[in-house]
Amino acid sequence: MERARGLAAAFAVFGLFWGGWAACLPAIQEQTGTSEAQIGVALLCVALAALPAMLAAGRLADLFGPRLVPIGLVLFGASATLPALAGSFWVLALLMLVVGVATGVLDIAINAHASTLEAAYQVRVMDGLHGAFSVGVLVGGVGTGLLRRAGAHPSWILGSMGIVVALTALVNRHPSIAPTAASRRARIARPLLVVGIVLALAFIVESGLEGWSALFLERVLGSSPAVSGLGPGLFAGAMATGRFLAQRLERSSVPGRMLFAGLASAAGVALVATSHHPVPALVGLVIAGAGLALSAPTLLGVAGRLGGGGGRGSALSTVAILGYLGFLAGPALMGAVSGASSLRGGFLFLCGVAVLLAACAPALRPTTGENRS
Repeated sequence: MERARGLAAAFAVFGLFWGGWAACLPAIQEQTGTSEAQIGVALLCVALAALPAMLAAGRLADLFGPRLVPIGLVLFGASATLPALAGSFWVLALLMLVVGVATGVLDIAINAHASTLEAAYQVRVMDGLHGAFSVGVLVGGVGTGLLRRAGAHPSWILGSMGIVVALTALVNRHPSIAPTAASRRARIARPLLVVGIVLALAFIVESGLEGWSALFLERVLGSSPAVSGLGPGLFAGAMATGRFLAQRLERSSVPGRMLFAGLASAAGVALVATSHHPVPALVGLVIAGAGLALSAPTLLGVAGRLGGGGGRGSALSTVAILGYLGFLAGPALMGAVSGASSLRGGFLFLCGVAVLLAACAPALRPTTGENRS
């Protein structure tokens, strides 16, 4: 859809940074002299700052519509270089708070615009746009691994990505649809809570794999930076493939999609956790990525439909705040579990969360109005 091309670019550069960040994490950990548990705390700072920013962004999205997208891109681009400048744990934690604010604003802005496009033009774009995000993560992860092998410093890598993010605001400066005045505020009703909790489980697994796969490959399996960069890259590539395929297929049952996401991701993570060579670990990441591909676009699409009209941004922010408690706290939980046991133990923890995700899928049936038949 031509109207969504600028928005697709915004999703892609958002993923570009997070793919690059995951592949830079081993170097930033060494640069700051932090342990796995401290890295987890620094990543938790992203969550602490992003959640209130998401709440505010939901209201702003209802008021200003797609005009919030270029603002979010500029803010996020300006913050992208900061983590690579840290020289200690405390400085890294402080800078990740800034990244968290920009993350919260941009995430709600682009997803609210995507949901509005679906409602205004009666089209399906959410799967494809989230596929663009995954392509960005793939390019960022693999590209960063190759640049690190060539000797590039994380500040140069993330700084260049920040410039690309900010420039993407130029292709999003003209709204494709007019903003709609907020007609009502979405209530934190039970359906939104259910969707948000299931999204949180999916995001714990997704962000844990995205943020710690490079470290696992490098620290546990002894891989080179180029190979460790393939971890988040191939994971994102599998997610992108699944999302683009879903965009071309008929919309299937929401509980069915999430059951598949939970079971496939559990199998993939179990393979990673028990691997003693990079190849089966990478295969496991591909399986997990293919399983989780549908989780975010499916559940955020449900949230947008529950919000309807002028309350779409508030509904999305409600679900996103709950969901991103998982996405942004997932790496921190991984750090805590890994610090108390080992990185393998952390991945087994993610496997357990994926099983819980599959078990919760039937709870979405009454929320989406779908029957068993």
